[in-house]
Amino acid sequence: MITKEKEKSQIEKIDDSCTNYKYAYNTEHPKFIKLGNWLEKESTIFKNESKNIIQKKPNFKRGEIIKVDFGINVGSELSNTHFAIVLNDDDNNSVDNITVLPLTSKKGYKRLYLGNLLKPFNNMRYNKKTYALITQITTISKTRIFYDNIKCSCDSDTLELIDNEVINFLTKQK
Repeated sequence: MITKEKEKSQIEKIDDSCTNYKYAYNTEHPKFIKLGNWLEKESTIFKNESKNIIQKKPNFKRGEIIKVDFGINVGSELSNTHFAIVLNDDDNNSVDNITVLPLTSKKGYKRLYLGNLLKPFNNMRYNKKTYALITQITTISKTRIFYDNIKCSCDSDTLELIDNEVINFLTKQK
């Protein structure tokens, strides 16, 4: 059994974690290029939570497209900033979490082609083919969302296509 005296203090563990983050950043692995930005943002979120700074979050509609900072995550979990489709049907502004389907411009395994879904953003950077990352559906805190007044959403046909792909991927139903 480990006694309290032998267990590292939480502050020492935080210091060790900082050393590990610096090591990961210095490897120059592309995934960690913006690690400092993410850690600063995440630590600010934690600081605000510890001060009980609670901000009312907007209500999102199913099919709405939002811009999300997924952070820097483990392994092949989605990282960095991506657009995502809101999947919740019953969101309200007292709830801090929302379930989303991330989007990418890259083909791959279990990626559902959605055409030029992001074209309405009127920016050449987003005038690309769009794929839904069916394997990366996730629930996020609304603090990860960029609120740049972007208004775009999927039509009901696209949502039905997504629903069918999700059912096929996550269940045995056909």
